[in-house]
Amino acid sequence: MAGILAGNDVEQEYLWSCTLSGSDKEYSWAPEDPTTEGKEDEENDGNVKPGHRLLIKSAILMPSAKKDEVTIVQIESEGYNKKTVIVPICAMKGGSDYQQYVDLLVPTKAKLKLLQGEGPIHLIGSHCVDFSGFRDVEAGDSEDEDEATDNDDEMEVAEEVKEKGDKKTPTKETKDDEKKTTPAKEDSGSKKRKASAEQTKSVEKKKKESPAKAK
Repeated sequence: MAGILAGNDVEQEYLWSCTLSGSDKEYSWAPEDPTTEGKEDEENDGNVKPGHRLLIKSAILMPSAKKDEVTIVQIESEGYNKKTVIVPICAMKGGSDYQQYVDLLVPTKAKLKLLQGEGPIHLIGSHCVDFSGFRDVEAGDSEDEDEATDNDDEMEVAEEVKEKGDKKTPTKETKDDEKKTTPAKEDSGSKKRKASAEQTKSVEKKKKESPAKAK
């Protein structure tokens, strides 16, 4: 069963149980990663190691326990500032107590011991594995990929802008050429107007001369 913690960290839960009896009065909880690959990764990056926690939810005293015998379970673990904590966590009486709610979270290695009575008593809970370290590494990789993608996008945009600038340059040259050719057209037009004016003057001159010949 997977749960979502604060900061979107994933915690996987596994069913856990242990049995304490007159023949087996102690149980040590010291989880370790089973694969050697995980150990190699720990040397390379300390964030990769997952965190382990034990949640003891309830205790079951079997009906075979001696009547009126009190069964006490004790835990030994490490508390704040590495201080050793030794304390009973449940006490049940045979023939009258069959189930007891414990709800104890153990964040570090621990030793469970049958302090009194013969049991048998079963402890049930969840072994929680926090994979936030793995997520941090994956997040770092994804951030690197995003940065590389952003750099590629910026380079593509810069190339596109450069290409557009190169395409605009010939257009300006064409406009300059058109401006240069415009005066030539104006010169040809002025020449045509000058020729028409000369023709008009010659016609008027002929008209003036024609009456003189008639006299």
